[in-house]
Amino acid sequence: MKKIPFVLVLSLLVAILGACSGNSGNNGGGKGSERQPSNTDGAPISPRASGEEGGAADTSEEVKLKMVLIGDGAPDAEEVYDELNNRLKKDINAVVEVQFLSWADWFQKYQLLFSTGDDFDLIITATWAQFADNARKGAFYEITPEMMQKYAPKTNSETSPEVLEAGKVEGKQYALPMNYHEITINGYVVRGDLMDKYGIPSIDSIDDFEKYLDAVARNEQGLVPWEGTNYDNWIIAKTQLEELREQYQPGNLGLRVDLNNAANTIINDIANPDQEAIELYKKMADWNKKGYISKNALVNKVTSKDSFLSGKSAAFLTNLLEANATYQTVKANHPEWDVRFYPANTTKKVVANSFMANAMAINAKSKNPERALMLLDLLRNDEWYNQTTTFGIKGKHWDASADGKLALLPASQGFPPDAACPWGWRNEKFYLSPSDGLSNYDEVLSSYRERAINTKLNNFAPDLEKTKSEQAALKDVENQYELPLRLGFVKGDVESSYQTMLDKKKAAGQDKLIEDIQRQLNTFMGK
Repeated sequence: MKKIPFVLVLSLLVAILGACSGNSGNNGGGKGSERQPSNTDGAPISPRASGEEGGAADTSEEVKLKMVLIGDGAPDAEEVYDELNNRLKKDINAVVEVQFLSWADWFQKYQLLFSTGDDFDLIITATWAQFADNARKGAFYEITPEMMQKYAPKTNSETSPEVLEAGKVEGKQYALPMNYHEITINGYVVRGDLMDKYGIPSIDSIDDFEKYLDAVARNEQGLVPWEGTNYDNWIIAKTQLEELREQYQPGNLGLRVDLNNAANTIINDIANPDQEAIELYKKMADWNKKGYISKNALVNKVTSKDSFLSGKSAAFLTNLLEANATYQTVKANHPEWDVRFYPANTTKKVVANSFMANAMAINAKSKNPERALMLLDLLRNDEWYNQTTTFGIKGKHWDASADGKLALLPASQGFPPDAACPWGWRNEKFYLSPSDGLSNYDEVLSSYRERAINTKLNNFAPDLEKTKSEQAALKDVENQYELPLRLGFVKGDVESSYQTMLDKKKAAGQDKLIEDIQRQLNTFMGK
């Protein structure tokens, strides 16, 4: 899932993914728009208004669109989209049906949508969802400049070239990236009441997190310290072996480079076994043995977050944005828990996300690509559509505070901010920062802004066709051998299990993959 890097500058805002999913997984914060869209007051836009540039769009026939998003949705998602469809009929004479691909198996189902010719119109895409590779295979509809002018005039006129450029492959526009500067802040979500109870002042490292889990395991019968499901178990390795060592995954293929190495040489753990990884996996094996990790972690379909919210576990890992939403949800139901968030990386540089960390594309086989593009134009650029799909129904799930910040209402647990995967059309103009969130929210965000860097590696989109069999084999190795190591489910000693994983990677063709990706990376970096 996302090994999500990061972009930018003075206006750097936090977002999340979950995530995604994709792993995806992003943190966000920002200011509301100072400009009002044409239908903010509720008056319907003329169905033909979108066609002011390049001739009027024909919306005489009502169409039903299908949009595929990633994640487990939200309890009130159907209600929210019913509300949206009421307005969408008036605006572009269309309705949209949303399908969510669960985090548990989203990647497999995502690829099957294209190979089986599934009937849908819109889909979330991203660097972590192999956007460029899918575009080269003909999965997405090309959005021409003429289409942009006619069916997405606001996107065409109000989106910077830098944002749109990120959604191109070989010069052609195949996606509309989010219009948002994003950085991902991963860390630990814990209960402050338990920290105070057992004398744990802060969690500034994985060792501090271990002390917390140990206290829970020893003293809180019936409470699982950490579920460790696929939802968040990758974050331990992500933070400890990448972020805290200032390494990065170009192309999101599980291959790492050192950000401080100008040669951008891909690290080959087969040739040079990673001793720090071995020590981390030993720690995970120890955690597993001591009962810190759920015994059902490898097969549990309940996310670590849901387990935490239901009071069955004492911690989970996520990004700052989702941690803040969790804080606000728990505050309404269990304020005594005193939910806290501690970032895993407090000193090292961080990479700002590409605009293609989240984006939307049109299915190449869509029967209504023009109307799909009109919907995207509304989701991206209309305040009501954007905020409704992000925060829910105003007055029920959320409201705006006097100073223009996001104020969640009790019903927000039915539609938590960002829970229904609006990431592909996130827009800085409309994204509201929280009015009553985590006490260290601004402090953590400010710290990451100060350490954020840009890198050309963000936009590396390798051609994966020549090594697709090796990638599939390596994915199987990850699931069968690396995932158990990450959670401490080891038969025998860790060193032997780690070496077995390396041997399997070699047999699966990792050397060939590294050679091919290194060649493409050198060309991309101008070497």
